[in-house]
Amino acid sequence: MSDKKNKSANKSTDTARKIWLAGIGAYGRAFSEVQEGLSKASKSTSKVFDELVQKGEVLETVVTHKSKEAFEKVSDKFGDTIGDGFDMDERIAKMRARLKRGGDDNDMEERLEAIEAKLDEVLTLLKPKKAAAKRKPASKKKPAPRKKTAPKK
Repeated sequence: MSDKKNKSANKSTDTARKIWLAGIGAYGRAFSEVQEGLSKASKSTSKVFDELVQKGEVLETVVTHKSKEAFEKVSDKFGDTIGDGFDMDERIAKMRARLKRGGDDNDMEERLEAIEAKLDEVLTLLKPKKAAAKRKPASKKKPAPRKKTAPKK
């Protein structure tokens, strides 16, 4: 019986060892495949980058062309208001004039001073006069005596 147990134990040990070795082999194989993939990727990285740069250049020329077309359409529609003679400061000044805000700070200050003067006039009209403030207090009248009513019978 002892031989059968030894053979069975050896067989179990051998099977466990093979499973262990298969696991290690799988790990080694996966590691090797990853290393190969990384080396391929690092070699193709510059190639992929160059392709992306070329696509970017093509898109840049397309966008530039389209933007020029759009600008020409707008300049044809609006004439001299935009283009080479386009001056943002001048346009802002015109817009302020249209809104009657004026681009001049002195004008705003004059308007503010006029409003303050009117406000001062209104406040002086609203202040009570000194004579009215010194009025005599209303005289106190004694209340009329109550009539006594006769008790009810």
